[in-house]
This record gives sequence, C-alpha cells and structure tokens, in this order.
Amino acid sequence: MDIEVLILAQLMQGPKHGYEIKKNIIFVMSNSKIINNNTLYPKLKQFEERGLVNSKLELQERRPNRYVYSITSLGQETFHRCLTDFTIETIKSDDEWSIRLAYYELLDNATRQKLLTFRKTYMEEKITHLEQLSSVVGNGRDQIYSQELYFYTHSLIEREIELIQEMAHKLENK
Repeated sequence: MDIEVLILAQLMQGPKHGYEIKKNIIFVMSNSKIINNNTLYPKLKQFEERGLVNSKLELQERRPNRYVYSITSLGQETFHRCLTDFTIETIKSDDEWSIRLAYYELLDNATRQKLLTFRKTYMEEKITHLEQLSSVVGNGRDQIYSQELYFYTHSLIEREIELIQEMAHKLENK
C-alpha cells in the first residue's frame, strides 16, 4: 500500500502536525500497524525536500515545539496522481481498494468506472478460485470447517460485487 496517498490525503484536509496525521491514518484504515513514527517523519521530510509539503514550526508553552505540515499545489497534484494511478493488481489489495473508496468523490467518472471494473473482475476471479478450492478440498472428515468458511467467504465476495454493481449503476445514471 502506498503510504504517500494516506499522508497526502490527510494534508488535503488542511494543515496538521505529525501525530495528528498518524492518528487519523490509523483511525481511517483501522490498522495501528500501518504507520509509525519511523515511517511518517522521514516521509514528511522527503515530501518537504520534493516540494510536496511545507512545514512551519509551531511554538508551544510547556510542551515541545512541533512542526505543522501543509500540502503544496505540487503535493495536491501528486496526491491526485497517486489516487488515480492504479492497475488491476493494485486494486486486488484491500487497503488500496479502501483508500480509493475513501476518496471516491475526488475521482472523475472514467477513473471511477475503471476502479469498479477492476475490482469486480478481481472479485469474480475470487469466486471462481473459491469454487475451485471447494471442489479440491471437498467435505472430508478433516475439513470440518471448510463448508462454513466457504459460505462465509462466498457471501462476503457476493456482497462486495453487489456493492460494486450498485455504485456502477449510480455512475451510469449520473
């Protein structure tokens, strides 16, 4: 997953200090392992060197001073490029799919259509694979849970396909 998109997305909402960026990314992605200080601060420094963000030292009483980061116009362009630059392989990642869904409203209709098509294709491949796996695993004595796992996984995939179809239908009727 491209952590750059997540960091820049936070700054698209306005200036933030590092801890706030990290806290929001963890909240949005529901994953505390996705980012840490050893990832965030070097990336922010790199962004500043590349002209994607600016930093401003904020003086605080009775606390350590901190930097507040804001996105530049080049950073905004980079964010949009990262968001819209994907392949079917990229969209197979649940995190990458989730990021693009989180910022779906920022995508143009052609990019939305491409995103939905790629993910639907992948979900259909998963259904096919699941059905093939089911026929290989079968209902042997040692696979007591395989049938429950099959139905659970199948229902999740079907629900995602339904969601994609609903989104595609809305897109067609715009």
